[in-house]
Amino acid sequence: MPGCSPQTQAPAGLVVADVTVVSPERAAPLEHAYVRITNGRVAEVSARPLRGEREIDGTGRYLIPGLIDSHVHLAVPPGFPAAMTREQATAHPEVVAVTLAQDPKSYLFFGFTTVVDLVGSGDRTAQWNALELRPDAYFCGAAAIIGGQLRAIRYPYFSYPVTLQERLAVISDPVQRTPEAIVGRIAADGAICVKTVYDGFVGVTPTVDEVKQLVAAAHARGLPVFMHANRKSAQAVAVGAGVDVIAHGMWREPGEEVALAAEERELLITVARRGTGYQPTTQVIVGELDMLQADYLTRSQVADAYPAAFIDWCAHAKDGCGADRHRDAAAEPSIRGTIARAAELTRVLAEADARLLFGSDTPSDLLYTNPPGLNGRLEMSNWIAAGVSNGKLFRALTIDNARMLRLDDKLGTVEPGKTANLLLLRSNPLASVTAFDTIETVILHGRPIQRSELSARVW
Repeated sequence: MPGCSPQTQAPAGLVVADVTVVSPERAAPLEHAYVRITNGRVAEVSARPLRGEREIDGTGRYLIPGLIDSHVHLAVPPGFPAAMTREQATAHPEVVAVTLAQDPKSYLFFGFTTVVDLVGSGDRTAQWNALELRPDAYFCGAAAIIGGQLRAIRYPYFSYPVTLQERLAVISDPVQRTPEAIVGRIAADGAICVKTVYDGFVGVTPTVDEVKQLVAAAHARGLPVFMHANRKSAQAVAVGAGVDVIAHGMWREPGEEVALAAEERELLITVARRGTGYQPTTQVIVGELDMLQADYLTRSQVADAYPAAFIDWCAHAKDGCGADRHRDAAAEPSIRGTIARAAELTRVLAEADARLLFGSDTPSDLLYTNPPGLNGRLEMSNWIAAGVSNGKLFRALTIDNARMLRLDDKLGTVEPGKTANLLLLRSNPLASVTAFDTIETVILHGRPIQRSELSARVW
């Protein structure tokens, strides 16, 4: 009889078939899994076979959540690549156009499907998210405390002719420059976090109590607080004030030893004990060293991040593509010492099971040695070399970042209901960091994209 035969569900959506799902909420990978994606979201993760309108054969492959870089700067300076001056950009508009068009694709090529601009704005983030192929972008609004006065930091943060004072918005009305008022404006702009600064080299040295007031105002609105704090004194204030994330490793004061002193180690252990998030950002220092290397632009991975037109322009630029602003051979021993210290502090934090959060600080300055996407991939290797386990790195790139940013309802795992920003790899990232070099397909809001199509070599 017609009504007696079993009902069969019509194939729907995209199905990744017979794949090993590696997701941080699972105690172990789920082998021979089937993952259905509909309307840009994961609809089903099943141990039984599923059929879809479209199917990807995942046999021998690994499906993981897209990666999150929680420390980038999306356009610094605005409108042209960081290595170019405004005059150079004006003279070479074709180089500017192709390089900026590649920028979001390079993040995707290296697996980053979500980025957080730590000094951003609602307008700039909306412009980025309007692009067809790009990681999903979020941003922190930023404010600095100088001389007891809280000042909003204008976006963009970096620019060649702009001083720190010019980057700080002056607010004449005292009522409008309270922590509550400034955080209110940051929240109204659409930020998901607040960034503040402690940096003695530029004269921004707030007290613990001053930062505590900003933290309280941000937490009242559910916004985590990141602090630029790259010295012991800065990180002591960050811990004392209860910020959520310390952005940067503990670099050296002039004349300071490479090895961490007992007081510095104790501070790092306190960071771990309190559960404060920590971004080591070692690669930004390696980038300073790379500016001293004449062969940098010939490296194979660079060709995936930067289009040939930009590499060629850099190779022949009169100022060495910004090298004149950064290349000081006498600084090499000091830079290498700071890199060694960064590795040591990362190891100390890893051994203490600190809350490491992945952020690359791309780009860290007006230079070409922090390429989009590639800078993050190299930062991963720095962590592993320093003693961080593959599993801890994987969590830092996915669920731990998502939880800190209050985005874990949509990102960080391969689960039903989550945004279908996923990566299909040939190797298991829990076994080796080199697995991230085996990405075959980037799935962006349910749309599969062959990784090769995202490389700068396509131009």
